[in-house]
Amino acid sequence: MKVKDIMVKDVVTINPNDTFYDIVGLLAEKEISGAPVAEGDKVVGLISESDIMEFVSEKHMVTMIENEDKAMKNKASMKANQFMTKKVISVSSGDSLAKVIKLLDEKDINRLPVIDKGKLVGIITRADVVSVVSEYLTEHPAMRKMELETDEKTLKTNIDLLLSHVKEKGSVRMKEAAKEFGVDTERIEKWGRILEDYKLVKMHYPPIGDPKISIIKGDKHDKKK
Repeated sequence: MKVKDIMVKDVVTINPNDTFYDIVGLLAEKEISGAPVAEGDKVVGLISESDIMEFVSEKHMVTMIENEDKAMKNKASMKANQFMTKKVISVSSGDSLAKVIKLLDEKDINRLPVIDKGKLVGIITRADVVSVVSEYLTEHPAMRKMELETDEKTLKTNIDLLLSHVKEKGSVRMKEAAKEFGVDTERIEKWGRILEDYKLVKMHYPPIGDPKISIIKGDKHDKKK
């Protein structure tokens, strides 16, 4: 299976001259956690939630928000090219799924722009990979046989279990979930981001206190049958 078979072709992009204010609004509107920064079809950078959080921290924006400081507007007018990640890790449309998984894992990133001959042609995320793997597992004859033999309707994964745990509690702190599953908080955060990409949960990073994962109220996946 190749990248071209999985990637999303309609890519949301950020202009290098877009302001921090515009970018935060765009990510919220599109319900995505990051996007390539592009000049036409050429990718010149990448902005993710990590870049947003780092920018907020470096510019002491939390304090400014709490104090209703008017200088906040000046900070928010800074351009994408002033805080974007300039070193972009990418793949081509002809690359394999195995390469994508290896890069996402080794580089600890959530998305890969797909670039052919210097031109942006798509994007592939962790959620896309999980979707493909899930579809393969549920449709493959061997997996169906296993389900019948074990009387299981679905194959439970750690991510499924985390979602069930969050649904049961309403919200859980990442530290508590890490202890529950016997993994580090970074792993819980990765699983949470995958669920967030599917719009099943919401990640929260409060200025004070531990990050937590909350179920999205009223989501179709959260309705009682």
